Amino acid sequence: MTDDAPAPNAAPGRTLLRSNYLPALENVAQSIGTVGPVATIGTILPLLIYKSGNGTWLLFLGILGSFCLISTSINVFASRFASAGSLSAFAEIGLGRRAGSLTGWSYAVAMVFIVTSSAVSCAYYVALVVSHFTRTPVGTAALVATTVAVTLAAWWPSHRDIMLSTKIMLGAEAVSLAIILVILCGAMFASHRWIDAEQLTLKGVGFPQFRAAFVLAFMTLAGFESVTTLGEEAKAATHTLPRAMMLCLVPVCILFTGTIYCLTALSHSRSLALDQTDAPLDLVAQSLGLPTLGWMSSLGVAISCFGCMLGGFNAGSRVIYSMARSGEVWRTFEEIHPVNGTPSRALGLLAAVSIVVPTAMILLGVSMSDAMDYLIQIASFGFLGAYLLVCVAAPAFLSRHSGLGVGRIAIALAAMVVIGAAFFMSLVPVPDGPWRYLPYIYAGLLVAGMVVSGRLKASRGGRPAAARASA
Repeated sequence: MTDDAPAPNAAPGRTLLRSNYLPALENVAQSIGTVGPVATIGTILPLLIYKSGNGTWLLFLGILGSFCLISTSINVFASRFASAGSLSAFAEIGLGRRAGSLTGWSYAVAMVFIVTSSAVSCAYYVALVVSHFTRTPVGTAALVATTVAVTLAAWWPSHRDIMLSTKIMLGAEAVSLAIILVILCGAMFASHRWIDAEQLTLKGVGFPQFRAAFVLAFMTLAGFESVTTLGEEAKAATHTLPRAMMLCLVPVCILFTGTIYCLTALSHSRSLALDQTDAPLDLVAQSLGLPTLGWMSSLGVAISCFGCMLGGFNAGSRVIYSMARSGEVWRTFEEIHPVNGTPSRALGLLAAVSIVVPTAMILLGVSMSDAMDYLIQIASFGFLGAYLLVCVAAPAFLSRHSGLGVGRIAIALAAMVVIGAAFFMSLVPVPDGPWRYLPYIYAGLLVAGMVVSGRLKASRGGRPAAARASA
């Protein structure tokens, strides 16, 4: 099946996304940009090391295995169908309209909060760089203005051209990664501690440490599948997109594992309390007596967060666009820019939310670091919910097409167990406030979304996923 004609009931003048437009490298850039390797290295990995200690590198190898299982379930559909609806369309093909709608809303929540958390993170690290030169903290008004500025700066290339957006993402990660590698390699050569016996022997490591860090580690690779939202724009999508996901997953996980080893070794050799600072790579640079590399590391993290925003804008807008085509959200978000070929109104919605939510939090007195944590936690629930439904949908789909074997069942069950464990560990034991309220915010957004979809579908017929996907 193909998707070369406008959807039924589409308003005159609306067009489709550019088909057969993006080559392989730009597709890989979308996945890598959304994961944001350098942003993760600068913000999440030091906290992981604090939680799981000398076993962090081993935990990460387990996380890679978990994501390979999830990727296998996603590829059941990505290798057969191409759709801007991505996980939403895949779940609908496997489990029906209601599951597709629920997956779509969960994934939309994930992408909305990826953009908002990345906007806050980018503004925060820009403020750290500014503070380095001014020697004074950045005020509330300036933080709000910076958040708005970086959001609009990320919105523009996503609105202008998907090709431009993916090229900027690739460049942003290349520049920021170069900065980080200079710092880490310089520190390792200066410390002369290439063999860290405490890590290699897993000193002091046990299940409690792994449990404390599992959920946080799980989120470091979330977003690798965002390239599937480019299914209607990628060249040879059913061949290119599965490869793009693996070309993101494996190298990025190797990078993270190596970085974890280096940071843990440095914390031992230089007695660095990486969890006690919001800029751990700056701390490493300071320990080397190179303060210039310190502020440059914050700049590198800010650039990587900017790439995350671009990836979230691209993926989130296409999911919203696809849901509008199927009648699950208002048809106004189905509109494609007649010149740029981008879902302009969906992008505008994402930009508006990404300005309003962080601004409100800052004005209410929530610190930037807390705002980052809260927003990414809500995004994590969105990813977990969408992944779980697709992993259920894959064997259901294969069973109808005589492709379900023991191996496929085992892979799907293992993926569901991992995702279920991540959900469980996020909720039990019940965290202190305001963390305890975040799952209710996620659930409330899902319920509100399903109510909207139900009312819209009752008033007009929706377009099934099979008509939205190219086979």
